[in-house]
Amino acid sequence: MEPHIAQAALVGREAESAQLGRLIQDVSAGLGRAVWVEGAPGIGKTSLVASVLQKAAGSGCRTAWAAADEFQLLSPLRVLTDGLSGCEQAGDGRLEQVSRLLRGVSGPTALDDTDPVHRATEQLLTMVDEVCGAGPLVLIADDIQWADEASLIAWRRLAQSVEQLPLLLIAACQLAPQREAVKRLRQSVLARDGVRLPVGPLPQKAVDALVTRLTGAPPGPRLQHLASHAAGNPLYLRELIDSLLHDGAVAVVGGQAEVSAEQAQKTPPSLSQAIRRRVKLLPGPLLDLLGAAALFGREFTVTDLAAVMDTSPTALLTGLRQAAAAGLVDAYGSNLQLSHPLVRQILFDRLPPTLRVALHRQAAQILAESGAAPERVAEQLLAVPWTADGWTQEWVAAHADALTRQSPRLAVPLLARLVNQRVAVGTARHEVFVSTLATALFRLGQPQEAERHAWNLLASSQDAHRAAEMRWILARVFSGTNRSSQAYSVTAQALRRADLPARWRGRFQALSALLERERTGDLERARLAAHDALTTAERAGDRFGTGYALCALWVVDSTQRDHPQALARLDRALKVFGEEPQFGDLRSWAWGNRALTLHSLDRPSDAQAGLGEALARAERNGDPESPLHIAAAVHHFWTGSWDDAQVCLDSVTAQGPQLPSCGLNECLPTAVLHGVAALIASHRDDRERARRHLEAATELLTDALPDRDSRDFLVAAQALEAERNGSADQALDLLETILDRHPGQLNPAHPWLPSMVRLALERKRGAVVQAALAVCEAEDAAEVLPARAAWAAAHCRALVDGDPEPCLAAAAHYAAVGRTLEHAQCLEDAAVLLAMDGRQSTARTALAEASEAYTRMGAEWDLRRAATRLRPYGIRRGVRGPRARAAFGWSALSPTELQVARLVAEGKSNPQVAAELFLSRRTIQTHVSHILRKLGVRSRVEIATEALRHAQEPTAV
Repeated sequence: MEPHIAQAALVGREAESAQLGRLIQDVSAGLGRAVWVEGAPGIGKTSLVASVLQKAAGSGCRTAWAAADEFQLLSPLRVLTDGLSGCEQAGDGRLEQVSRLLRGVSGPTALDDTDPVHRATEQLLTMVDEVCGAGPLVLIADDIQWADEASLIAWRRLAQSVEQLPLLLIAACQLAPQREAVKRLRQSVLARDGVRLPVGPLPQKAVDALVTRLTGAPPGPRLQHLASHAAGNPLYLRELIDSLLHDGAVAVVGGQAEVSAEQAQKTPPSLSQAIRRRVKLLPGPLLDLLGAAALFGREFTVTDLAAVMDTSPTALLTGLRQAAAAGLVDAYGSNLQLSHPLVRQILFDRLPPTLRVALHRQAAQILAESGAAPERVAEQLLAVPWTADGWTQEWVAAHADALTRQSPRLAVPLLARLVNQRVAVGTARHEVFVSTLATALFRLGQPQEAERHAWNLLASSQDAHRAAEMRWILARVFSGTNRSSQAYSVTAQALRRADLPARWRGRFQALSALLERERTGDLERARLAAHDALTTAERAGDRFGTGYALCALWVVDSTQRDHPQALARLDRALKVFGEEPQFGDLRSWAWGNRALTLHSLDRPSDAQAGLGEALARAERNGDPESPLHIAAAVHHFWTGSWDDAQVCLDSVTAQGPQLPSCGLNECLPTAVLHGVAALIASHRDDRERARRHLEAATELLTDALPDRDSRDFLVAAQALEAERNGSADQALDLLETILDRHPGQLNPAHPWLPSMVRLALERKRGAVVQAALAVCEAEDAAEVLPARAAWAAAHCRALVDGDPEPCLAAAAHYAAVGRTLEHAQCLEDAAVLLAMDGRQSTARTALAEASEAYTRMGAEWDLRRAATRLRPYGIRRGVRGPRARAAFGWSALSPTELQVARLVAEGKSNPQVAAELFLSRRTIQTHVSHILRKLGVRSRVEIATEALRHAQEPTAV
């Protein structure tokens, strides 16, 4: 949508307008930027940024505009959907798809769905990427201080991408925003080289020019004095002059506009008083019309207004023309809007409170009957206090699930009113209100309030389905906060009930299997419960329960090291989930753990292919991507593609983890993210980065089994830091905690044990050597199909026996399957053993190969450690050893970054590059950011220039 531009307010804004003009030139050349325009109400922010539209169109840019409204504060993504409405390609239908996501109902209960707001956000961000792929885009959000939370999050992510897109992002905001989310957005924009554009009071020369425009003559001294009370605020100044002109107090004498001496002594009204005076002078019918328009916020449609006033749209045209002539209504795209928030507030405040309630109630019903989205109806119902009548109760009960799913921030206050008023207590309708309120609170991350309402409903509910749903919420709250005993108790209570519906019985049986492993480590009981769950869910035709049971069986099979069976469980679960949106959380969880299972089977290349497919599907379906990015980071860690691992981790931290809340505590948590990042930083000798990640994850190291399942990377990183600091014994003490295996523990120990054995042998701590070897051999024996644990055990035995041959065999295996880090570590250990055996030449070759692998990974610490270990035997890397990759320039790009750069040079957008490389759009966005930093350039155009310049270089591949 595009606003009406009040040209008079642009007087005196030449410097700000010129700065925006330069930014338009930059974006036309491919250089994106984020701009934060701020100033007092009425100072002219809207007119300033609106003037950009004409300049942008003249420079070949596409433009998009949206204005946030306090009335729509709780409606998700309203700013972006409004703004992008003019950018949709004919027949594309993406915005309609987003609209269906936000208002649609998918899945049997609100607890089964992937967050539709998250999915809609991803689709809108992809749309912006695609629009920018076709040409530069100027996207403006006016009054962003009133934007909904989802739009603020999306805006922050767009601001993070402007460095790599031809996107000029302009947000206009009042000074000193009060909302914390807006403050954080402002800080984020400015911290990433955003442009702060303050709009201050007009200088005296500009004030005189504006008065001249309004009165037709330059102001005389007395009028100048009166105008000074506006303090350079264009809106206030215009209201003041209009008021004087209306009273006939201004006369042009001797070529100057002047007021009388008596008038000059009067105290001018405030801005709100001036607007109230103008409004008060309007005819009664026009006041009624504008008061009804104010019900909808600033923006309204003629159709909605006519419906509320019970008349035809054509009957309103005369009044609307009068309102436009009075400067109170502007055109806003295909709709209309009140000219300023103060105008809307004054019109609204003049309505008697009882009339406001009646009109909002009437507007809600009219919107509902016209098929408006549920959040628009809810906005009307929440605008004023009321006591629920029959229609309100009926409408909320019918739309509670949809509201909870699409906009829990709207659902919570609406449902809380009904619950607090004890509406329909003792009826099924009251149970709907309480249960959906509990669900909405759970979705908003307020577990204590969700728990309170769930318990309250359980005390009186006669509906078996509602009661089961509340117990499910309670179990998930307890499970997610490491209260496994309480989660188990609630689950057991549910399963003891004879009236528990079959669908819910299967789900609770699956959850009890997971909790059994967590509480007691009794894997056989867990397996029986999961099998019962699978049978029950399949008989009930419950796909969620079926897939959930298969995921529980994966946990049991993986813990018992039956990796082939575990892989089959996940493949079957993924077939059950298909592509339907309600299974998004579980689908991402399953794909991520499928990759880790393939690693346990020593099939990293298959893991890579599976992750590529999973990310492409997640992009298409709007599934949570963070679990997949963390799984991909783990994969890249072991395969030695550490730049790619860092990209995956950065892709998560740029948005926030957003890990699945599917009730499976085994999903990859934040501890793994920080652990992998810290471990890579330690290997690369980046002490500061390692310290930051280790400090961020300190509180995650608890003894709860779910935390123990995911903390090994953190422990390994802490141990490596201790070793680098010369505290080998402290490093060993830390690694020994990995040997402390709890019954039912899922994560294997063997990946870390060769390093532990090496250190223990160097420190002559024989008991640790034997304990580590025993654990490694036990895990080898437990594997149904010998794979990764077998080679780790061979590596450990070779160190204990002092035999280099098993080390060399393991190194060859790791090279064949693509496990670069373990390949290099095996070669380093083999080189030491060969040197000890007097086989200097072969040792030198092994060291050279290990050093080459370490260099490719950027493992500076490992290079130094290997050199130190071999130096006593007279073996050195030599001056012709492998050269470390440059930190900047074309040669600093990783293989994946080279691919991305060349596809960018072909003119492909981020979504197109992602589709070609089987990665997510967010991953490509992070890759492009890294490329820009390494090349020291500012735009995709400059990346393309560099790629073309290096296209003929044979070493660029």
